[in-house]
Amino acid sequence: MPRRRMMPISEEIIDEAIKVGERIGIPYLVLVEKILSSVLRIMQHKGNILEVLSMVDALDDIKRLGGILFPASMVNSSLINFKSDSFQTLCNEYIKMCTWFGELSRIKRSATVNEFKSVLTLWLPTASMDVSHNGDDYKFVIGFLGYSPEVVSLARCIIEGLIRGYDLNASEMIVKDFFIVVRVRGFVEE
Repeated sequence: MPRRRMMPISEEIIDEAIKVGERIGIPYLVLVEKILSSVLRIMQHKGNILEVLSMVDALDDIKRLGGILFPASMVNSSLINFKSDSFQTLCNEYIKMCTWFGELSRIKRSATVNEFKSVLTLWLPTASMDVSHNGDDYKFVIGFLGYSPEVVSLARCIIEGLIRGYDLNASEMIVKDFFIVVRVRGFVEE
């Protein structure tokens, strides 16, 4: 049996653990130990547990909105063969879905620069991204090297929907070759 140590934890946390433990049917001491064990295992690979939990919550929101995971190579080759009207329909669906997602995320997690960057990374996992700022204006440079122009066009739809949903203001959005440059303002302070 592993050695155990006493550790002070606030009564509020213990009370919450008791409620959750009762709801899921395990003793709160076992629950707390499982939580700590799982969190430490995750932190060995990902340093910021709050970011990990936020991403898990965001993925769950995408699933609820009808989003699915799809291999990037298949997306790339499939989009090349889309007809113009079908592509526009797909783009409109992404704008609508990302707007809903952004509204939900803004309410749940706020519209900070880090939240928006994390969400862009979640929606555009194969893209490279650079963020700079000048005062309240943030410039996002998003690259899609090795992907078709159709992927870049679809990414524009995703970004447009997220900006709407987070209630941000885009002063410019430039789509050129395999890059999207967007200047955004309206983030809340972190």
